[in-house]
Amino acid sequence: MNRILTFVLAAAFAALPPAAVAADKVYEWIDASGRVNYSDLPPPPGTASRLVERRVAAGAPDPTLPDTLRKLAADFPVHLYTAENCGDPCERARGLLETRGVPFAETRIATEDDVAAYRRVFGEPDEVPAATVGSQRLRGFEAGNWNAVLDRVGYPREPLPMR
Repeated sequence: MNRILTFVLAAAFAALPPAAVAADKVYEWIDASGRVNYSDLPPPPGTASRLVERRVAAGAPDPTLPDTLRKLAADFPVHLYTAENCGDPCERARGLLETRGVPFAETRIATEDDVAAYRRVFGEPDEVPAATVGSQRLRGFEAGNWNAVLDRVGYPREPLPMR
């Protein structure tokens, strides 16, 4: 049964269209409710009242982040793993990180290489959303658990203003 499930998930991930990952950019925008958001993905069209796009060296925290966030991003980088067919759980995971103003990289699992990279970090079974916060691993989305891990390493509950 486990081999069948693994094969089905691998086939489903391999069938997904490739997705662009903008790990060298950080987007900052203000949404309709006035919250500042940070992400490596641009906001949905028409949802940002102000959009700033910054280029960042791969693997380096954005130099325009507040000192606290830059240090946290260096010490406890956050990486979100999603898939095209993940739907609401992936949206809620991404939304939690954006609402808290946590800088993160996102990998949308779309190829067999992506599945292999995911398994090197998380092993099996394949479950998205998943995230790493420093060396800690989160699989599946449960807001209380994700918030607890982010709190433990020191990420603020509210977004910090950009410099």
